[in-house]
Amino acid sequence: MKTKSAVLYDAHHPLIIEELDLQDPNENEVLVKVSGAGVCHSDYHYIDGHRAIPAKPIVMGHEGSGIIEKIGNNVKSVSPGDKIIFSMDAMCGFCRNCTNGLPTLCTTYGRKVTMPDGTTRFSLNNNNVYQSNGVGTYSEKTVVPADTVVKVSDDTPIEKACLIGCAVITGIGTVVNRAKVEKGSNVAIFGCGGVGLNVIQGAVFSSASIIIAVDKNEFKLKKAKEMGATHIINPDKNDPVESILEITKGGVDYSFEVVGFPEILSQAFQSTCPGGTAVMVGVQPIDAKISVDCNDLLLDRSLIGAYHGTARPRVDFQWLLDLIKNGRLNLDTLISKERPLEEVNQAFEDMNAGKVARSILTFD
Repeated sequence: MKTKSAVLYDAHHPLIIEELDLQDPNENEVLVKVSGAGVCHSDYHYIDGHRAIPAKPIVMGHEGSGIIEKIGNNVKSVSPGDKIIFSMDAMCGFCRNCTNGLPTLCTTYGRKVTMPDGTTRFSLNNNNVYQSNGVGTYSEKTVVPADTVVKVSDDTPIEKACLIGCAVITGIGTVVNRAKVEKGSNVAIFGCGGVGLNVIQGAVFSSASIIIAVDKNEFKLKKAKEMGATHIINPDKNDPVESILEITKGGVDYSFEVVGFPEILSQAFQSTCPGGTAVMVGVQPIDAKISVDCNDLLLDRSLIGAYHGTARPRVDFQWLLDLIKNGRLNLDTLISKERPLEEVNQAFEDMNAGKVARSILTFD
C-alpha cells in the first residue's frame, strides 16, 4: 500500500513529504490509520542536530493517536476499528522492567527504529525507510508492534488525544510517578513548552503550594499562568536562580528542567533547597555533562532523570483520559494550532518562534 509520510534525510534540512510503500502488518503487529500527531521539540532535536539521527532516512513523529485498520496474526489486544494512543515505547509486559512497573524501559523491545526483528515496513524505491521510536506518526498510516498501542474508549477525542502519548504523560507522569511531589511543596519548572506546561498541571494535581514557571517567551509564560503557575520568571529579565531563592526563601523542593540544555539543568539544581530534588526531563545533547557542587549534594539534594514520565501507559493513559472527560485536565489550552501533514515544517517554525504551546498534525 502507499502512504504519505514526512521523512527526514539529514540534519539541518526540512522534512520531505514522500509517498512511501508500507507493508501489511506481520505477526504481533498492527496497521494504524493516524488521526493526530503532536509536533514535539524532541522530534526537532534530530533536525537541528541537537541529537544524532539514529538511522536515515526516517519517518518522524513519536506522539500520536489513531484507529486500528488491520491486525497481524496472534494480535489479541486490539481489533480493527479500535481507537488507540501510541505509547512511543513498546511494552512486552514480562521482562524485568515491565514486571517492576517500568514498562517504558522495556528490555525486550528497547528503543528501535525498526520492527523488533530488525526489518522495516516503510520503504521507498525498494530501500528501507526507518521510523522514529519504532512508531513514525508523521504518516497517514504506520505499522507498529501491537505492544506499542493502548486501546482507549470509543468516546475519546482521538485527534487531540495524541498529546497523551508524550507531552501529557511525560509532564504529569514525571511529577506524580517519578518525583512523587507531595502536597504543599514548592516547585519550579524550567521551560514551558508542551511538556513543561504539563509538569505545571501535574504540580497542580499534586497540590503544590508555589509553582514557578521559567521561560524566555512571554506567550509561554502566559500559558503557564493559565495552567496554574503562581509565579513566572523571564530569565532575560531576572536571574532565575536568585529569583527562585528569593520567592521561596531558600529554594524549591522540586525543580524540573524541561528544555534540554546542561546549563539550564545546572540552574534547576541550584534552585533547590537542602533536601530538594532536581529532575532532568528535557532531552540533552549527546555526551552532555554537568558538574554539581559536592557540598550542595551533601545536603540531601538529589539530581535524577525521568524518561517518558516513568509511565505505565496501559494504566496512566486511562486515568489521564478520565481527567480530560471530567474537565480536570486542560487539553484544549495545550493545542494552539492544527495543521495538515504537508505543513509540518511550518509547525516546527511556529514552535521555534514560540508562537504555540503545541501544534498537532491532523489527517483526513
